[in-house]
Amino acid sequence: MVKKDSLIKGTIILAAAALVARFLGIFQRIPLDNMLTVDGGNYFNVANNIYLMLLIIATGGIPSAISKMVSERYALGRPADAQRIYRAALWFGAITGLVVASLLYIFAPFIATQISQHPGADISIRAIAPALLLFPVIAMMRGYFQGRQFMMAGGISQIVEQFMRVLTAIGLVVLLLAWGWSDRWVAGAATFGSVLGSVGAFLVMLFYAGR
Repeated sequence: MVKKDSLIKGTIILAAAALVARFLGIFQRIPLDNMLTVDGGNYFNVANNIYLMLLIIATGGIPSAISKMVSERYALGRPADAQRIYRAALWFGAITGLVVASLLYIFAPFIATQISQHPGADISIRAIAPALLLFPVIAMMRGYFQGRQFMMAGGISQIVEQFMRVLTAIGLVVLLLAWGWSDRWVAGAATFGSVLGSVGAFLVMLFYAGR
């Protein structure tokens, strides 16, 4: 059993996690700016911006609503209702993630050429698309844990997500540059770090769910 966090402790945990995540994001951006060419940087930015926009659309304010509903149900002594809400949220996240990730992968060439005006960004868009499979589910799990006052789960998952994203993105870029791959593939390697970051965050959430 995981010990619940007090309101003050939970706020501190989430704030610290956000600060660490922001720092790691800056740490990633500096070396990537120096390693990617102008075209590679454009491909990376296109894919990342589209990904963030779709992630907002896929989750919206749902995790916050789940947190509130779960907290209210437990306060009223109705844990079974809270569990039903949680299961419904997980199904919603899984289905939404599958649909959005599939559409992004399929229409990546069209988005790159017709919308972003950067035809070479198709590989980067497709490389980041699988991250949308897991992040909606992760967002639902974070909302549930927050409603149960288990802030540590969300905080640690956020840090692990950023750490793995930075480490893999930079590592893959260095590797592909050493092999002499083109800008399209190097930028795709940089965006693929988000996929591995989502895997790390999901594993953390599964660990806490098991406890």
